[in-house]
Amino acid sequence: MFLFVFLDGIGIGPDSVENPFSVAELPAFERLCGGRLVTGAGLSAPNQLAKPIDASLGVQGLPQSATGQTALFTGVNGPQLEGMHISAFPTRALRETIAEHSILKQANEAGHRVTFANAFSQQYWDSAARRRNRHSATTWTNIAAELPFRDIDDLSQGKAVYWDITHEIARASYAPELPYVPASLAGERLAALALDYDLVLYETFLPDLAGHRRIDMSPVETLLRIDDMLAGVIEHLPPQATLLVTSDHGNLEDPTTKGHTYNPVPLLVWGAGAQRFADISDLTGITPTILAYLKEMRLQESLS
Repeated sequence: MFLFVFLDGIGIGPDSVENPFSVAELPAFERLCGGRLVTGAGLSAPNQLAKPIDASLGVQGLPQSATGQTALFTGVNGPQLEGMHISAFPTRALRETIAEHSILKQANEAGHRVTFANAFSQQYWDSAARRRNRHSATTWTNIAAELPFRDIDDLSQGKAVYWDITHEIARASYAPELPYVPASLAGERLAALALDYDLVLYETFLPDLAGHRRIDMSPVETLLRIDDMLAGVIEHLPPQATLLVTSDHGNLEDPTTKGHTYNPVPLLVWGAGAQRFADISDLTGITPTILAYLKEMRLQESLS
C-alpha cells in the first residue's frame, strides 16, 4: 500500500514573510516535516522522513516540469537527456523515455496492483483528439502502463480525485452536477484507494498554476487546500501504508516571482516505509526506490 502524491511546483525556500509556508498555518505539512517547510527543515524517525532533494539534476538553468517530471516518474535524468530543462509538456525523447521506464508501467509489469487516482473529463480527451491540448508527463506515465483512466463518474462516486481537489474548477467549467468536495474528504478518498492498490499515484498542479498566477488563488489559499487534503490522507491512511509527497521544482514558495526557483523540493514520507527513502538526494531516486520497496513488500507478504 503506497500512495504517491505529486505536488507540482513546490520548493523549500527561506523562512521569510514572503514565503507562504512561513506565514500560513499548515498543520498537516508541519506534521509531515516536524515543523514549517522552510530552509533547514528536516526530520528522520522510524516512520517519518522529511528532507530537501535536488531538482536541478546537474544541468544549468531553472528546473522545469517536463524534464523534472520525467526524472520523477522514470528515474531517468530528464534534463541530462535533453541537455537542458524543458518546460510544460514532454518532447518526443522524453515521451519515449516515459514509455519505457514509467513507474506505473514497471510496477504493473512486476505484478503490483497500480492505479492513477486522477479523474479526466471527456472534454479533456476530445480536446486532445483535436490537438488542442497536450498530455503532461504524468498522463503519459499512465498511458505507458496501459492502465484505465478514471472519469467524472468515478469522481461522483468518490472513486477518484480531481486535480483541483474540491471539484470547483470542474463544476464551473463542464460538470456543474458534481458536488463540492471538502479537501479533507478528497484526502480520505485517496487513502481509501491505497487499501485496494499496491501503488496509487495522484497529481495536483494547483500550486504551479497559483505560483504562475494563472488562477485566482493566493499561495496561502492554495496551500491551505492542499494541507486539508493531506490531513485527510494522514487521518485515514491504513497503518501498513506509506505516503510519499514530493514535487518537480520550486515555484509557489516564492511569490515574489511568477517563475520557477532554484530551491530544492521536499521529500516527505510518512508510514512504514519512510526510512527506505533516506538515501535519496534528487528526483531520479524516487521511482527506483518505490519499485524496490514494493518488491520488498511483495517478498515479505509471500513469506508471511
